[in-house]
Amino acid sequence: MNIAILTDYPVVTFACGPSLSTQALKRYMENRGHTVTIVGPAPGKDDPPALPGSLLLNSVTFRAHPGVQMPFAWPPSAFANAQKFDVIHSHANSLLMHWAPMMREMHGIPCLSTNTIYLPGFAQHLLPNKVYQIETIRNAWARLAPKVEASFAKAYNSGDGLIVQCQALADYWKEFGLDVPLHTIPRPIDVAIFDQPLGPDPFRPDFAKGKRIVVVCRHAREKDIDKVIQVFASHVLPRMPDASLTLVGDGQEHKALVRQTERLGIAQRCDFPGERPHRELRHYYGHADVFAYASLTETYGQVISEALWCGVPVVAIDDKMGVAFQVKDGEDGVLVASGQGEYDRLGEALSNLLANPEARRALGERAAVRARARVAPDVVYAQYEAAYASAQAHIAAHPPKRFNPRSVGDWARMIDRHLFPWWSLQGALVAVSSIRGRSDDYLVPVGMRIDALPEPLAPRSGEAG
Repeated sequence: MNIAILTDYPVVTFACGPSLSTQALKRYMENRGHTVTIVGPAPGKDDPPALPGSLLLNSVTFRAHPGVQMPFAWPPSAFANAQKFDVIHSHANSLLMHWAPMMREMHGIPCLSTNTIYLPGFAQHLLPNKVYQIETIRNAWARLAPKVEASFAKAYNSGDGLIVQCQALADYWKEFGLDVPLHTIPRPIDVAIFDQPLGPDPFRPDFAKGKRIVVVCRHAREKDIDKVIQVFASHVLPRMPDASLTLVGDGQEHKALVRQTERLGIAQRCDFPGERPHRELRHYYGHADVFAYASLTETYGQVISEALWCGVPVVAIDDKMGVAFQVKDGEDGVLVASGQGEYDRLGEALSNLLANPEARRALGERAAVRARARVAPDVVYAQYEAAYASAQAHIAAHPPKRFNPRSVGDWARMIDRHLFPWWSLQGALVAVSSIRGRSDDYLVPVGMRIDALPEPLAPRSGEAG
């Protein structure tokens, strides 16, 4: 097939799950014999250029989220379908997703979307700390979010399918009246990275094997890393003074987290190696003992999948969403109940697992086995191909009304359904993001160029992917 993939990340300027999974999707689909064109916002002035052949729309900087440019419906040539696409897969969670149903109406191309954002928790991405702490602001967001989600559901329903990455998100969209085919497909593991041989131990020499807790993620407020640090200080270290906490990543909260460890007097037992190249994460996981996570805003959580694939048991709070979809309590990790006392329970679970090497070994072995059955590339990308075939069948059964570019009525319908929601809501999000701005503590690494990422493993003889 000739596939268009819409993405908010046409270049990788910051290592996050959506950006890396989009690039992996492109590479593996091409490895399976498809042609793939990346469609997304034009990179910012400080970003590396997009790959040749990408279809780029004019954009402005979304200051509240690193590496994101907000695209708008311009230039008109982006809607000409010069590439003759067979299917459009919107991997975007911005209003760029409206490009797909517009192309469906204009050219009869089947399209489907992937949703990875749970909007009720998204305010933490947009608002500065001082504003987010105001209860009336949070309440106003709680009232606004369902209205915005209803508009997203309307856009999804004008396509031919929706892909989500956990069952809870599938149930969530059903409540908004989604009536197109729904596919629950996890993110695959990039085996070119995570099946490479285990390399040198990247941990500090004074961090003894057997007592290592690792966290890998963006250092952002919604990840609740400060809670992991507090739990480590108040629950783990009093029982195990030789335990260690390594926090891989960078972000707007990075310096605040470093200061927190200093304030708590535990800086000597914590390490902040910063943002590391993606290929190095294999070695952090492989030499760690336990992966800890406290975020409650994940619609998937790629780092959870990576840790499990590498045989590291996960201790996390049961978010009833993306983390809980991946971790099976007592099988490959420990999920502690959320709510009052959740951090006490998290600390107890971490301490107990560090003290029991046999339990860690058993959980880790099962984690690796279960992950390979669930997120191996050939498993996941076969599901994507099935979803694309479903979209083609859906548009055949529900063809769009033929669009006449000379018809005022057809253009009025296009503006009402897609262009007005796209421009108005996108503009509002850009305006709100300017309130937060970029922290002076934040560093955007630009070292991970798309063309520097490893190629997928070659298929074995007789296999397609």
